[in-house]
Amino acid sequence: MEEQGYHLDFVNAYFVIYGLPYLNSAGELEYGDWASPVDLNNWVIDAPSDHQAWFKGCRPHDQSGRALRLGGGAATVQVADGFVCNHSFSFKLLDSGAMRPYRSFEEKVRTYLDVIVAPAMAAFPDASPLRGIEIKAAAQNSPLRIPDSMSSRYHLNDVASRLRGIKVAIIGLGGTGAYILDFIARTHLEKIALFDDDKVHIHTLFRIPGFIHRAVGMKKVDALAQHYANWHCGIVPIPERINSENIESLREFDFVFVSIDDGPSRLAIVDWLSANAIPFVDCGMGLNRSLIGLNGVVRITGADRAAFEQSVNTPYLPTTNPENGEYRKQAQVAELNALNAIFAVIRFKQHFEFYDRLSDAFAYTFETASFDLDRYGGSE
Repeated sequence: MEEQGYHLDFVNAYFVIYGLPYLNSAGELEYGDWASPVDLNNWVIDAPSDHQAWFKGCRPHDQSGRALRLGGGAATVQVADGFVCNHSFSFKLLDSGAMRPYRSFEEKVRTYLDVIVAPAMAAFPDASPLRGIEIKAAAQNSPLRIPDSMSSRYHLNDVASRLRGIKVAIIGLGGTGAYILDFIARTHLEKIALFDDDKVHIHTLFRIPGFIHRAVGMKKVDALAQHYANWHCGIVPIPERINSENIESLREFDFVFVSIDDGPSRLAIVDWLSANAIPFVDCGMGLNRSLIGLNGVVRITGADRAAFEQSVNTPYLPTTNPENGEYRKQAQVAELNALNAIFAVIRFKQHFEFYDRLSDAFAYTFETASFDLDRYGGSE
């Protein structure tokens, strides 16, 4: 249960679950603590010898304002200094019309949880009995809203910590940028700023991760920031297009992802970033019809002034727009947006030594038809 996120403890031979949501007599959401004595058999929790449990809080009610039929009544039981329960429960299970004992301590715990918590969860969908997640997340001193158990599971805390304190911006959230956010929202980055002035259209939903309910019509940055706030509390939506008037706002960032389709804007942004020694990755893709189906290239370029000077006005950093709106005829599909984002995030993590880097190339391309992955620049 602790792995699931419950806040548990053993206190003076009581098994305690803290912070269970319940409804009071007025239908208001409150949180209480549940305690049950534990029967041990050779230091293993045995099936409970009775139905009793104790509760610190008001008497739990259902959504109609009726007290839950938990048995027991008002009682004072001191579990520990400063922890006094004020209600006793004796909830009994029926089997073929007859009361029966709990077959295991787990059955007792689950039964009480279901009865107490269910009305609160129905009335307040955002309520959760998993208060341990919040406590552990707060203890890790990170913007992540859940404890980084993946890093601890694989002994990667030292590597994951290399992204702490870093401020990142994503410019353009239409497709690739949204997938970049999906990947980096699971890290200890201090701040993730989202720059885009466009709204979510129906076709946008086909190019961003998952499905964001009621997103159509919202600003992309607002829809994505609200959605990924479940992961990370440092996501900042900025519904603006970066231009000469606001480009100085990028100065605070330690790394910038550029995932826009306008060539002149790309040139202005990447030129300014590299001139100000702010590392970047520029993302791009082109997908066209062939005789059989579709064929195209996914590209990333970065991350410093040398990369800019070697790639500017080349296919690795296009700075003009195709004539006659040709870009709009080029399809973008979710898997290639995701792949583009994967390459960009790997390159970003290489920059901060999360991943090793053996190549000093400034650009990387992947060709869909041949599955060729090529490097350009540097000593390649």
